Amino acid sequence: MESVDIPTSRRDVFVNLRGWVPAELVGFLDQILVLLPDELKYHLKEVIDSLPLEGDHMQKVLELVRSQWRDIQSQDWVQIVVVGPARTGKSSLVRAMSRKQADASQGIFAIVDVQGLDEYLGYEPDRSVPEELQHADLVLLILDAQYGVADSTVQMYERLKSLDKPMLVVLNKMDLVESPGLSVREAGRRLATNVLGVSAVQPETIDKLLRAVVATSPKTLYPLTQNFPEFRRSICNGIVTQAACATAVVGAIPIPVSDLLPITAIQTGMLLKIARAFGYRLNRERARELLPMLAAGAAVREGSHRLRCRFPEYRKLIAVLIAGIWTFVLGQAAIQYFEKFSNFFNRDYAIGREN
Repeated sequence: MESVDIPTSRRDVFVNLRGWVPAELVGFLDQILVLLPDELKYHLKEVIDSLPLEGDHMQKVLELVRSQWRDIQSQDWVQIVVVGPARTGKSSLVRAMSRKQADASQGIFAIVDVQGLDEYLGYEPDRSVPEELQHADLVLLILDAQYGVADSTVQMYERLKSLDKPMLVVLNKMDLVESPGLSVREAGRRLATNVLGVSAVQPETIDKLLRAVVATSPKTLYPLTQNFPEFRRSICNGIVTQAACATAVVGAIPIPVSDLLPITAIQTGMLLKIARAFGYRLNRERARELLPMLAAGAAVREGSHRLRCRFPEYRKLIAVLIAGIWTFVLGQAAIQYFEKFSNFFNRDYAIGREN
């Protein structure tokens, strides 16, 4: 079969999988990647980038599970620090997000302008870290999509990354460029990281930005869903998408034991995050409430096993598709449940109703 050259930007998405999963499966994923929406590609790359470069198959899977459970007990308040070069639209973006906040909600965004970063970035003798950055739970680096990423911006990114804080690179003003996808890919290659394209004047991209914030820093889940209730469902959709990508990756990696436990662990984390997003405590009662949803997976697993036995040449592809699709369906059912039924049957568990 004639080999197909995959562009570097697509090849980089699966770089942590190559050598660990069947080459034909990676080749298939490479081919369909071009058909996926940009946001799904972002979530997929976030998941795959969480895989360690060293270690055996089992260690990779365990690290993937850990990444999906990280900061699951999200706190009540976070500080998101917005930084970037001058005139990239930092204030406009923060205003666009703040307008969507519920009345009487806490301010969670803080802007640190370039002048405040001068000393830290090495332009002055004092290199102390600005106080806002010291206490940041997440750093949003805002860049202008109209211009290429300059060397000084690369240096700023590297210094900010040295803080060891969760960071999301945002390419603003996407409404002003002719080729948004190309701009995002070029910025991503220049900084060697995931980049999200948004526009402060396009409300739908604020929705996308909030989903990416939760994907980058899970501890922001509860404060964002409480401060932005109209985006709660959308944020939960982002959680489901990321978990579906994670279980699909687990299905692709060959391990010496059944993949049932790691997939169930990821699905459990997803369900608990959705419960948290709707304002419920993550306690024993909540876990028991979710058991029927997880138990339904037994029938799905049996169907998957039968399909793999019938079509052994497509075993891995079947495992990937069924794991990802079932997780997505399970997550959507959980969103429906917590939106319409959980509060009706279990009002005493709601955080807002506790004494």
